[in-house]
Amino acid sequence: MKHLTRRFENSSLPLALKWSVIIACFVSLVMGLLGWFLINQQTATYRQQNEVLGGVVVDQLAFAAGEPLLAGDDLSLQVLVRQQEKNSLIIGMQVFDLKGALKASAGVSPIGDILFLLGRDDSLRQLPWRTPYVNAVSFFSSIKFKDVVAGYAVVSIDQGPLERQLNALTGALITTTIGLIVLGALLAFPLSHKLCQPIYQLVKVGEAIDSGDTRMPITIGRKDEIGRVLGAFQHMAEGMEKKREVEQAFSRFLSPTIAHQVLNQPEGSELGGITKDGSVLFCDVVGFTELSEYLSPREVGALLNQYFSYFSIAADSCNGTVDKFIGDCVMILFGVPESDVSHALHAVTCGVLIQEIATRINHQRYKKGLPLVQFKIGINSGQMLAGNLGSVERMQYTVVGDTVNLTARICDICAPDQILVTEATLAQPGVKSLIKSVPQNTVKVKGRRQSVKTYLIDSESFISESMFQESLDKILPMEEVP
Repeated sequence: MKHLTRRFENSSLPLALKWSVIIACFVSLVMGLLGWFLINQQTATYRQQNEVLGGVVVDQLAFAAGEPLLAGDDLSLQVLVRQQEKNSLIIGMQVFDLKGALKASAGVSPIGDILFLLGRDDSLRQLPWRTPYVNAVSFFSSIKFKDVVAGYAVVSIDQGPLERQLNALTGALITTTIGLIVLGALLAFPLSHKLCQPIYQLVKVGEAIDSGDTRMPITIGRKDEIGRVLGAFQHMAEGMEKKREVEQAFSRFLSPTIAHQVLNQPEGSELGGITKDGSVLFCDVVGFTELSEYLSPREVGALLNQYFSYFSIAADSCNGTVDKFIGDCVMILFGVPESDVSHALHAVTCGVLIQEIATRINHQRYKKGLPLVQFKIGINSGQMLAGNLGSVERMQYTVVGDTVNLTARICDICAPDQILVTEATLAQPGVKSLIKSVPQNTVKVKGRRQSVKTYLIDSESFISESMFQESLDKILPMEEVP
């Protein structure tokens, strides 16, 4: 039983249906017990009334027959028992003397030898009996006259009318009980549905919060436990909405990948890092100082935002992560923080996309008579330390190491509209086989003792590829160039 109850509670049935079943069972049990109690009480009452009636009638017969029986007045006794015909419930009367001889009899009676019957049980007061035509009870009483036992009186009472009344009443009680059970079962579902309305609201609010809809209006209007729970849900939804706003603002200052890592990993807010293989791309504006001289700070900001917004989209399309904007320079990571075996290939592809996007924007700016902007890009690959650097009070997720420093130096020596990569980048899987490059002179960069061999990426080999054009058009279609 306990196992069945647990399975019922843990089933996927709606709560209103479960409560309906429980309420219906409870109503059925209560009404069934009440009906059983009333029927038993009514049956006992009828039987008691029958016994009282039979006892009164037989005692009256015994009292009235005492003197005629002692006087031997059989005629008076016969007249006395004939009185039973006046009452339809009395179907027979008998008077016996002390020796068991029948002195007077009227109607139907099953008693033949009264002495034998009383001899077996001297305390016998009644005897039920039945024939195919009648169901009756015979009551016995001693006939006394001045404390002298003169004989015995027997009165037989028909149980038929009483049983019919009892059966009719029992049927009415059973019908009423069944009707109330059915009515209770029919009312159980709407009642359960009404009782479950606050719970449905809780479920609806919980599902909305779980799906991210924290702005769903919550109607409290209650002061009970449900109202307090709804109030807690409202506070939780408001807190989650504020948290989402913080995350959205946080993602504007960090790349979504890094922001997700910092927010969802407990160790993401600790100082330190791990060594990872990846590629770094530096994109710098050519002649930014001279450009800034002729533009206001607001115009410079709008100009950089115009280009860098599309460069960020290009980075995302190539599995890159914008690490930071350093004035007029953008630093993009590949293979960090999420590992990528094709990080070098994605970095070069991103560099070509950036240069082509800049060309399209410059084309439109030229038509409008606006200043043009050229970019130079340096790419390098290798090991770097990726993690949180700074202090406990203020830290930043970034990468450091010789790979990063060399990338910045390569970008410095790059010519406008060019993309320079190192041998380390060309040595990465898939780069040489898919990308055309032109070897450049070995150069010595600031801060390094060893010279560096650089290669110029042939952008035309990319631009002629149909897949590259499709990616470019998705980022910045020609008709949408500002």
